[in-house]
Amino acid sequence: LLSRLSRVGEADAQILSAASVIGRSFSFETLRSASARSEDETIDALERLTRQGFFRAPAAQDGDLSYDFSHEKLRAFVYEETSAARRSRLHARLAEALARSGGRRESAIAALIGQHYRLAGQDSAAARYFNLAGERAKALRANPEALAYFQAALASGHPAAQTLHEQIGELLTLAGAYSAAMVSYQTAAALAHPAHAPVIEHKIGGLYLRLGAWKLAEEHFTAAAEGFGQTGDQGLLARILIDLSLAAHRQEEDVEAEALAEQALQLAGAGSDRLALAQAYNIAGVLAAGRGDFAAALKHLHLSLETAEQLDDLSPRIAARNNIALVLRAQGELQAAEALTRTALELCLSQGDRHREAALRNNLADLLRAAGHPEESMAQLKSAVSIFAEIGIDGGSMEPEIWKLVEW
Repeated sequence: LLSRLSRVGEADAQILSAASVIGRSFSFETLRSASARSEDETIDALERLTRQGFFRAPAAQDGDLSYDFSHEKLRAFVYEETSAARRSRLHARLAEALARSGGRRESAIAALIGQHYRLAGQDSAAARYFNLAGERAKALRANPEALAYFQAALASGHPAAQTLHEQIGELLTLAGAYSAAMVSYQTAAALAHPAHAPVIEHKIGGLYLRLGAWKLAEEHFTAAAEGFGQTGDQGLLARILIDLSLAAHRQEEDVEAEALAEQALQLAGAGSDRLALAQAYNIAGVLAAGRGDFAAALKHLHLSLETAEQLDDLSPRIAARNNIALVLRAQGELQAAEALTRTALELCLSQGDRHREAALRNNLADLLRAAGHPEESMAQLKSAVSIFAEIGIDGGSMEPEIWKLVEW
């Protein structure tokens, strides 16, 4: 390979180096921009290099010519033989070219742009594009990719460190990596402006609620409610009270739970926060089911589902379906309960919430067993146990309450 490269002219070698920085495959226009050569110079070099076997004959793709290195090892060798200074300059040019040509596609190729800026040593630009890539992946519910991009943005020195830690905490929570999520939330809390502190306190409380640490959850929800005056957000206060109600219910303090739920429902009903309203109806339904008033439970839970269907957030849709299914199961309506649980599970898989996926699979296993389908029931139960075990030993310690999740 070195012998073949030694016979390549200087101009062609520069084109070859630029191509190696782009990757195994590349388009004519991207190569021309990255190499900073004219159109004619690029065409001539490509024709010579193709005849010499460095590239395969081009193919038309989306109105542009697409080329490939004849072998990946050849591309890697050319890249390694290119000086570090030149590689850095080429990565910078390529990032700029991709950013210019991105247009509406900019967010779709943001991770690639960020990677080239990082390799060019331009961390500030890299951080901005990694953050953009993370936001796009999160919107698409591609949680592992979003997590990786946000972490890359943080490592590259993005100035919005508090927001990134908070978003990383949310994604780690969905993944069931609760110890790591707690570290991210605590770091976000340390960096947060006092006005935003109640929001993070609320999220930390929610994490403790998932872990079954009811008292700790209650303490953080109370701190969030006390700090609410700094935010003036009635919807946030309603959502905090809803979670306080659930924590009280878990501790069998149902008188207090009912009072908190009623207060939350009044606040949510008077405001414009549809998420808070969906959650308020949901907790009212859960509490009604707990005291055996199935008619009231179904009324509230159907209102929760109706409200939740108007939102992009999948969480209240999943919760309402699951809780309606639990009431129907208690009334012996197994077929309807199974259909709702399956739909909730599909939504949960789309959202990527591992803990609630396990709970839904466990609930579905109970329904299938009761309906006389033992084999499918066992398959769902095995999947649930596997996920519960993965989450339950998070951080090296067993968290038994994780296994008890049924309703939320």
